[in-house]
Amino acid sequence: MNATTVTVNGTSNGISLSDPIGVIIDGNGYLYIIDMGYRRIIRSGPNGYDCVIGCIGTSVLPSNQLYQPYKLAFDSHGNIFVTDFASSLILEFMLATNSC
Repeated sequence: MNATTVTVNGTSNGISLSDPIGVIIDGNGYLYIIDMGYRRIIRSGPNGYDCVIGCIGTSVLPSNQLYQPYKLAFDSHGNIFVTDFASSLILEFMLATNSC
């Protein structure tokens, strides 16, 4: 079996990552990357990678933002549930109707 590098810790394919800890593919075939180091969720799309959750670029986090994202899952409507290891929370992010 051969492997292909999708992206790496550091900058690759237009996105910078820090401690990517997991991936999942949604029902539309988009790849979601849990970027624990930068406290965000990245999604692949037709134009490359975009930040979809935790894209605030500051160390002061509102209560609905990620501190140490660890796992994610989707419900049947495409909403995203993220476990946050450091804050001991499970956060739900509602699907945006105009996403990708």
